Amino acid sequence: MIVLDALTKRYGDTTVVDRVSMIIEPGTIAVVVGQSGSGKSTLLRMINRLVEPSSGTVTIDGVDVAAKPGHELRRGIGYAIQGHGLFPHRTVAQNIATVPRLLGWPRARIAARVAELLEAFGLDPALFAGKYPHELSGGEQQRVGVARALATEPNILLMDEPFGALDPIIRMKAQDDLLAIQRRFGTTILLVTHDMDEAFHLGDRIAVMSGGRLLQYGAPAELLVRPADDYVARLTGSSERAFRLLSLLRAGDAVEPGPPPAGTPGAVDAEASLKDALAELVWRGVDRIAVTGPDDRPLGVLTLRGVLERGRAR
Repeated sequence: MIVLDALTKRYGDTTVVDRVSMIIEPGTIAVVVGQSGSGKSTLLRMINRLVEPSSGTVTIDGVDVAAKPGHELRRGIGYAIQGHGLFPHRTVAQNIATVPRLLGWPRARIAARVAELLEAFGLDPALFAGKYPHELSGGEQQRVGVARALATEPNILLMDEPFGALDPIIRMKAQDDLLAIQRRFGTTILLVTHDMDEAFHLGDRIAVMSGGRLLQYGAPAELLVRPADDYVARLTGSSERAFRLLSLLRAGDAVEPGPPPAGTPGAVDAEASLKDALAELVWRGVDRIAVTGPDDRPLGVLTLRGVLERGRAR
């Protein structure tokens, strides 16, 4: 668990981060979003002490990070940045092995970890271990950069605009890769982005910053239905809010229990998003559809009115 308590950074008379407090639960992804100059990257770098706080504390599992030398702290926290930061003169395997070698891991352990990470990211070790960064695509470089950050099996991964340099299609794939890796290793991730769509796609919780202040920190659906102020409402996209919310909710969340009435057409899976369920209702031109669970077991019905009620800001 990462706990930020009144974390503040000042440069002279300028306050870049202003008394930010938040908790990142173990095994979750928290995303910090805001425009340029909002203080989000400085906040991230105070966690691994690349930037020293002016006041306030950061604790990890109850231990103040200030109690440990900065270089030792950073060896136990993964860090991935925009542009990958790969060493051009080192192979993929050597890049991933950078910190394990500094820590004196045995060669066999390093080789096994490199192979495990390459396979986890869909990069065949036999094909990619010996390549150099310039021989990789942008998406492959990004995956190697994240693999390097995870090399020492850290419990925490900090990511600063990690996908910002990728084109939209590769970016979406990189985001899905990250979700798969996070589920596999259970890593606690704090990610900084200026892209609200990315925040909603990745975040278990989202922190919105502006002018160094934390305006709101909560689950994606909370930001959509109960934005803290007009700025948060604008950032989350007021015109798209209902559709964003529907994409976060499942058909099973709005099912009306009971057997579907005779003649109820079609069916949607309970795990389908309400946005997809709405598309199915509109495509069929009906006002209700059956909802099924495991083994196609009927759970009830989903009505057009029920879907629209769920998508309406409250």
